[in-house]
Amino acid sequence: MTREQFLSGVSFKVKGPSYKGAETYYYDECIMKESRSSLDERVMYRGHHANVLKVGRVGFTAFSFVMEKKVTVKYRFEDLVEFKEEA
Repeated sequence: MTREQFLSGVSFKVKGPSYKGAETYYYDECIMKESRSSLDERVMYRGHHANVLKVGRVGFTAFSFVMEKKVTVKYRFEDLVEFKEEA
């Protein structure tokens, strides 16, 4: 995925093993999560997932809180895979 695709809100998955109905994400001033159906992969629910600290040339930094502890993550755009819906 490119920086431009990320900034324009294209849905993506993080590189690695996946399954039908796996959650996808998109950027909308924060990282939003899309919970998908395991039958047809349509979006069932959208919700906030993480706050974005910085969007750089090659990646972004985000954070969220888990059990009252701040967790920070960094991802490179090359590690994100565009989600393409089947027609």
